[in-house]
Amino acid sequence: MKRINGYILILIGACLIISAAVLVKHNMDESAAAGGASEEMLEGVLDQMPGQVLANDSGDMPVVDVDGHSFIGTVEVPSLGLLLPVQSEWSKQNARYAVCRYMGSVYEDNLIIAGHNYPEHFGNLNQLSSGDEVIVTDMNGKSFYYQVANIETLGAYDVDEMEAGDWGLTLFTCTVGGANRVTIRCEATGKASEIGSVPDVIEAAKKSEHIRK
Repeated sequence: MKRINGYILILIGACLIISAAVLVKHNMDESAAAGGASEEMLEGVLDQMPGQVLANDSGDMPVVDVDGHSFIGTVEVPSLGLLLPVQSEWSKQNARYAVCRYMGSVYEDNLIIAGHNYPEHFGNLNQLSSGDEVIVTDMNGKSFYYQVANIETLGAYDVDEMEAGDWGLTLFTCTVGGANRVTIRCEATGKASEIGSVPDVIEAAKKSEHIRK
């Protein structure tokens, strides 16, 4: 009987190991697919950037369509080697392809961007440090520069806390398991693209080809 119980425990252990391996493989495949989708959509967004930075930076942020998805521009995190297109509206389905505007506007200095914790999206936000640069570019080609000022961990349902505070830009993603949210608060540096210049993001995109996986 002891031998049979031992075999049963070994079988259960083997099943758990196999299940864990399958889950890891699924997550890796999902992350890779998300990275590929975001890269393709980034190309579509950049293709619709103007050749020169336009003057309009008030009212609603302009939106472009790429493969049935709406985008307000890009977000770049140089220290993480990230340059990502930003969808105009958050939904679980949208977030499988690219990061999304949760609320706010770069023009009103209250933009919040959410993304899944895929390594190709916002999975490495916890590696950021105070002072790191973050750049948001709208579809007029104008880049707005920020620096990380505070890093918080909020509960998954702390909606009021997420929206609180006078922050120019917030980036957030769920921790593994989804119990909490890694939340990056950023302040505007005052730096922005000059009107009539070539959009900064065009040069950033050329460099990112050697950074992103």
